[in-house]
Amino acid sequence: MQKTAVPKELLILLLLLLPMVYLGIIWNTLPTVIPSNFDVNGVPQRVGSKTDFLLLMIFLFLTNLLLYFLFRYLPDTDEAGALPQQVAHDQHSYYQIRFMIHIYLAVFTGIIIFMVSRGLPFVMERWTFIGVGLLIALLGLYLKKLQPNYFVGVRTPWTLKSSEVWKKTHTMTGNLWLYTGIVIVIAGFFLAVVTGVFILIFVGAILAALPYIYSFRLYNEDQG
Repeated sequence: MQKTAVPKELLILLLLLLPMVYLGIIWNTLPTVIPSNFDVNGVPQRVGSKTDFLLLMIFLFLTNLLLYFLFRYLPDTDEAGALPQQVAHDQHSYYQIRFMIHIYLAVFTGIIIFMVSRGLPFVMERWTFIGVGLLIALLGLYLKKLQPNYFVGVRTPWTLKSSEVWKKTHTMTGNLWLYTGIVIVIAGFFLAVVTGVFILIFVGAILAALPYIYSFRLYNEDQG
């Protein structure tokens, strides 16, 4: 079974929760009306409510939570037979990428909350979707080059049994995440908060499920 470094897991969970704790602390000080979509002259083209902003923050929290579960629990694998040095190296890379992701999202979300609390003009929907889209695209580039290991990537029973299935699955998954991230960045210039959040939650489910299904089909095709 995959070994868990409890202090590191607790630190990652703390990073995941910090923005929502910060939001809860300053919630009553946030403006009731939040202007967004400023034009070149600094005039807001749209006015949102605290509820709209809360929905956006919940979306970012769920994105962070989804990434946590993807890396932590899907799936739990047995690295029996692997060299101890390789396992240690893979585990180091595993926590390194996870910390980078959750620090990025914690800082990014915290900045957005701070800007709203100070009444600073910004395009709320645009920067949120651009930030998430860039993260997904960068993860796509990372996955395309990822070598077989027991800690990071699409760690299904079928990718771990076949290096060829691993390679094809990660090429597909990397391209899927890369192009999806680019689309999300572009869509961020046009999507409203509510529409964008529900679309991206649906997209997130596809990004999580499709690689699992694809690796299963590839492995069974190879087995004849």
